[in-house]
Amino acid sequence: MKINKKFLVMSVGIIAVIFLVSLLSGCQSRVSDSGLSLKSVGKNIDNNIYVLNVTMLGSMVSSRNITAQGTGRQYSDIYGYENLRLWQDGKGMVEVRINSITPSLSYIKPESTIVLKTTDLKIMAISPGYSFEVKCRNDYEPVAALQNNEMISSRHDTYELDYCRMTNPEIKWVGEAELEPTITAP
Repeated sequence: MKINKKFLVMSVGIIAVIFLVSLLSGCQSRVSDSGLSLKSVGKNIDNNIYVLNVTMLGSMVSSRNITAQGTGRQYSDIYGYENLRLWQDGKGMVEVRINSITPSLSYIKPESTIVLKTTDLKIMAISPGYSFEVKCRNDYEPVAALQNNEMISSRHDTYELDYCRMTNPEIKWVGEAELEPTITAP
């Protein structure tokens, strides 16, 4: 079987073009909060999971509503069924004091107070004064672009703990005496 040299060169060329297009599409611009694009090649990705022991200082504020859907059927006076689903779209934010963090992060220190972003509905039921454990991601988010296709540099860098979820449903009362007020009147 004889392979045509022209066909072979053309096939290799097509494969090279497909490879380059897929490589360059991975370096595409991202749209920032301002609606303008930022050129990025996926820098500052942190694959660690951070385990924090925190104490609740305030009530959760949700960026979305809680939604529920239910259905039920009654077959007789004593037999029937019900099904209810409850969920929260979006994220909640809570003010917490960091008791410990593993592994360490340069911008999070034990005994500091932070705003924690969570996707865990159980945290809504925790009152101030209780401690609990969460697992979070260190999320890199650049400051919004001021012009289209602005190249990202270290001056755009911001970080936050995001996608936090409780490791288990256990909470522990640490008492109001240990809570420090975070906002004081002038």
